[in-house]
Amino acid sequence: MDTALILAGGQSIRFGTPKALVDVAGKPMVARVADAVASLVGEIVVSVAEARDADFLRPILPRAKFAVDRRRSVGPIEGMTRGFQVARGERVLVAPCDAPLLRPDLYRLLIKSLGAHDAAVPQVGVFDPIRAVYRRREVRRRLADTTVSLPSPSSLVDRLDAIFVREDSLRSVDPRLDSFLDVNREEDLREVLARLKSA
Repeated sequence: MDTALILAGGQSIRFGTPKALVDVAGKPMVARVADAVASLVGEIVVSVAEARDADFLRPILPRAKFAVDRRRSVGPIEGMTRGFQVARGERVLVAPCDAPLLRPDLYRLLIKSLGAHDAAVPQVGVFDPIRAVYRRREVRRRLADTTVSLPSPSSLVDRLDAIFVREDSLRSVDPRLDSFLDVNREEDLREVLARLKSA
């Protein structure tokens, strides 16, 4: 069994509502992300900053498990740490909650690329550690090592045997790189809606 870990711990000031709940063509953004990975995994874990965030999301994702941050204002590494503690899958497919155009084929490619490595990480310019596939056991071992500081998902990847999947391979399954369009501003949301209409 594999697990999907959706990172939903970030706060959204611009949208006036938790970013995961932003409506994208009639569906909450986090639901679109969950739909993209659901067919590939046996469980979905959503990492959130506070327990009340889980209360908002539970009606939208009734089958999901929730992992609540223990440390505040640490960033996505805390969501990954807590999420990997809850996850039970051999492999963990990590996804951001604000990428409503994620494609299942991206994760199929990453899983295929993983081989015997600890992680398969896409690289479009820089590598993207929050849209990647990891081996749970090795990541948990690294995160539990108190002798090494891991302040970010990128620093975690630096400590793993990771394979990087290049842009040309990514475009073979996602020609416009829709999976990498994050919604951080109203302009991003308009672009997502435009791409949905043209698909």
